[in-house]
Amino acid sequence: MNKMQAIILSVIAIAAIGIGIAIPFGMSSNSSDTENKPPPANNQSGLNDNFDVLPDSSLPTINDANLRVEKVATGLAMPTSMAFLDKNDLLITQKDNGRLRHILDGSLQEKPVHEVFVINNNEQGLLGIAVVQRTNATDNLVVFLYYTEDREGEIRNRVYSYDWSADTGITGGILVLDLPGTPGPNHDGGKLAIGPDGMLYAVIGDLNQNGKLQNYHEGDEPDDTSVILRVDFSGKGPPDQALSDEDDSVNLSLSKYFAYGIRNSFGIDFDPVTGTLWDTENGPSGYDEINVVHPGFNSGWEKVMGPIERTRIDPSDLVTFNGSQYRDPAFSWRQSLGITDIEFFNSTSLGTKYANNIFVGDINNGNLYFFTVNEERTGLSFDSLDLRDLVADNNGEVRAVTVGSGFRGITDIETGPDGYLYILSFGGNLYRIVPNS
Repeated sequence: MNKMQAIILSVIAIAAIGIGIAIPFGMSSNSSDTENKPPPANNQSGLNDNFDVLPDSSLPTINDANLRVEKVATGLAMPTSMAFLDKNDLLITQKDNGRLRHILDGSLQEKPVHEVFVINNNEQGLLGIAVVQRTNATDNLVVFLYYTEDREGEIRNRVYSYDWSADTGITGGILVLDLPGTPGPNHDGGKLAIGPDGMLYAVIGDLNQNGKLQNYHEGDEPDDTSVILRVDFSGKGPPDQALSDEDDSVNLSLSKYFAYGIRNSFGIDFDPVTGTLWDTENGPSGYDEINVVHPGFNSGWEKVMGPIERTRIDPSDLVTFNGSQYRDPAFSWRQSLGITDIEFFNSTSLGTKYANNIFVGDINNGNLYFFTVNEERTGLSFDSLDLRDLVADNNGEVRAVTVGSGFRGITDIETGPDGYLYILSFGGNLYRIVPNS
């Protein structure tokens, strides 16, 4: 066993024993000079021929005979997140070494396009990426990176914005969000997304804090932990944000919080039909969640994981801000599997069954899960009577929502510009799901 294999196995083992997911990383107009949404997925009928399909005798499996898995890149070191720049261009973050890798014309480039010094204990490191196009220059993009760093002896989780062009690569580096990094060193979150409202969304976990944002009435005041932040591209929260203080006046310290009470999350995505935000969340040993996240959402941690009726907690026991509300998960796993990313598959290229529905991954088993959104797009729909309580209580119910396995720890899932599903494996590979024809 080489050093890299040992690191990977040790991290997955830690996750399995219940510290939560030990993944080594889980509506006003925008005032910036960018578009109000990222480059859209392109539902093409043909494969992206720039990717060479790599031989692999132990590919992950898909339990749909109409689909197959292809390995299209390998040699990555603990990859955490990815973002397509265009059909032939893909950026991938690597957790421990702080390197931003570039896949160009289907080939992983030998040298990173950018490298930052990161603190990489446990779940810290280079964790998230989001890309958006500038309105005033069609060939220029803004790249946001989320990573853990040491600044003058203080560990912080920070988001920076950079410029990207085909000619110059990545340049600049402007601080957008300066978030806590301690006590940690887990539950750092790190996923980024550009909303349909043109705002930047970022998620951070509790960092083992016990404050008001973790639903402790006597806890510390809001401190940028256990939240999904919604900010413009300079890092400012909008004045119309959901939360305010007790006297109903706008509290600037709360204006950037879109949601709170989040233990840890490695997945956020927007419904392409409604624009509603959904997330995934990890429980300590049970009740990993999928949530529908409306403005002011209180996920319930540290008092509640899973359906509140399965606890002895009443919603009135939770910390409430003006404009906030608790909601049960759209779905839960009774036993924690280390749920990571969530992706609305914004394409018809794998068939209408999958279009605009949800794929979710996990780190502990490398499983891929599939869910059908209900007709109202307010939750999930199940044919099985056993799942209509919205909880996978046993292995049989987990198998009922499992569509793929053997991905060696999924850290990111994206709809590619070619209309196919791309899956990033912590084991160092990039896979693609395509029609089996």
